[in-house]
Amino acid sequence: MGINGMMWTGISGMNAQSNRLSIVADNVANSSTVGYKRSDAEFSTLVVSSSRSSYQSGAVNTHIRYDILKEGVSYITMRPGDVRINGNGFFRVEDSNGTEYMTRSGSFDRDKDGFLQNAAGYYLLDDNGQRIQVKDGEAGLVPPEITTNVDLGINLKAEEKIFTGQFDPKDPKTYHQKKSVETYDAQGSAVTLDMYFTKTGDNEWKMVVYRNGDPIADSASEQVLKFDGNGDLITPKGKIKLNLPDSTGGSYPVTLNFGEDGERRVTQMGADYAFVLDADGMPPGYYSGFTFNKEGSVEVSYSNGKIISQAVVGVATVQDPNQLTVLSGTVFQKNNASGVLITGRPGEGFFGELQSNVLEKSNADIGDDLTDMIEAQRDYTANSKVFQTASELMDVIVNLKR
Repeated sequence: MGINGMMWTGISGMNAQSNRLSIVADNVANSSTVGYKRSDAEFSTLVVSSSRSSYQSGAVNTHIRYDILKEGVSYITMRPGDVRINGNGFFRVEDSNGTEYMTRSGSFDRDKDGFLQNAAGYYLLDDNGQRIQVKDGEAGLVPPEITTNVDLGINLKAEEKIFTGQFDPKDPKTYHQKKSVETYDAQGSAVTLDMYFTKTGDNEWKMVVYRNGDPIADSASEQVLKFDGNGDLITPKGKIKLNLPDSTGGSYPVTLNFGEDGERRVTQMGADYAFVLDADGMPPGYYSGFTFNKEGSVEVSYSNGKIISQAVVGVATVQDPNQLTVLSGTVFQKNNASGVLITGRPGEGFFGELQSNVLEKSNADIGDDLTDMIEAQRDYTANSKVFQTASELMDVIVNLKR
């Protein structure tokens, strides 16, 4: 079988190097593919029985090794829907038929129904294996939150001159300071509370609260602030409930927080005026975007500043990730060799945390791949020379008949 075996061995070598070149070409082509994992060709001998007096040439087997565990480097995109896993784990995704896969490709957008989907069309799953849907809210809105509390942080200027005349909100000469804070009613309409401060005596000030420029029919809207010699508030203390009129003819309570003993929220000091008025509540809001935090929460933001965590990203791995089945779309699937599927949340156990606004690049190395390409080309040429030589020897044998 000498010359025939030589020819088959040459063909085997060319096939092996052709496989190697195909793998290198795949690595190079996917060098910019997010989450791509490179592969390499490994060779082993295929030996045919021989004796000391007769040698039978064998062949070469090709094995493909996937470097799935090796992470690709990060590159910053500043796009909130982009996310990577720093460390172990894969995103849990499924196709349109509900078949689950794993991927390291973390560039997600909402589809027409709000489900998060990557560029290959796979849907992102939560930690319960359900598709993650980023919701707009009812009719595209999240409901308003009514204001219930206003925290006061105030310093009134101790050296201010006393004024004992009639207060007129339209005349700045009849009060010393005016500060406003925006609040919201049950319908989410903005309600401006104007607070007027007038020094009416030694260590004594009058505070009057107006609603949208109008007086409030509640005695709590007028307060006398009394301070001790250290500038600390004596009265009122704690929280005062102010009833504001609503659009239905009723009212709703808003608490003004002056601070408990020792808090020093409201003072009279020799320093200049200082006001920090912090009200809760917010208007209705439109969907404005989503992002991921490091623990995997999908945080949905709205135009009113509200942020709602709507789901937790599901992650998974197997006992031997390098044995996973590699499929189109930069996804992987478990098999008997890879071991059972292990699921969890980012940052828990051995799973890595998420990093948003970042993607994981391919782990292919162009420099190594081009070197492999040159070597494979050289080895292919050498094997073709083996085949060519065997063919020439075969021609010699054929010509012996002539």
